[in-house]
Amino acid sequence: ILKKLVKSIYLYQGNYSVKNSLKFVLHLPLRAENLITLKWEQIDFNNKLLIIPRHLMKAKNENMDDFIMPLTDQVIEILNEQRLFANGTFVFKTTGYADVPINATTPNRALERMGYNSEEDGTKIRLHGFRGTFRSLIDTYLTEHKVGYEARERALDHLPPNRVERAYTHKANYLQELETLMRWWSNYLEGLQNDNR
Repeated sequence: ILKKLVKSIYLYQGNYSVKNSLKFVLHLPLRAENLITLKWEQIDFNNKLLIIPRHLMKAKNENMDDFIMPLTDQVIEILNEQRLFANGTFVFKTTGYADVPINATTPNRALERMGYNSEEDGTKIRLHGFRGTFRSLIDTYLTEHKVGYEARERALDHLPPNRVERAYTHKANYLQELETLMRWWSNYLEGLQNDNR
């Protein structure tokens, strides 16, 4: 199902911002709110980083650093394509001149139109499900990428449940491990996209 989904998204013929938002969230599984409201100022093309201020994340702990994720070559390619169509504040903006992001429900409607809406055959997929798929597969293929638990949690911006642990680890950024993990994930998705079996 994931291979079919990846191919469907890359071949989607609808609105470019919707298509690119779905491609982006495949590679970098943000929460829907952070995806939809993503701003160009949060993209550091020179250092290939996504930097979202902490107060915009679900975990708004003021003692924690901003959410920082490495951007793979595939994600940079998606963003460069999107830059051809969307100038202004928001990365995934509506069609026309208004400088507003696409509606939060629009990517899910696009998934429905692509046929990912059936509970019976297990194809009902929504944006939040991309995060679960990502986590399940990076755990499944741990022996391939060898990235530790803490970095895998940080990729989804999950905080340690224990307050003492949070106090000792909140400044760790795991960037090197995250770079390895996200490169592996983007390459895995690219392999699915190019698999014609």
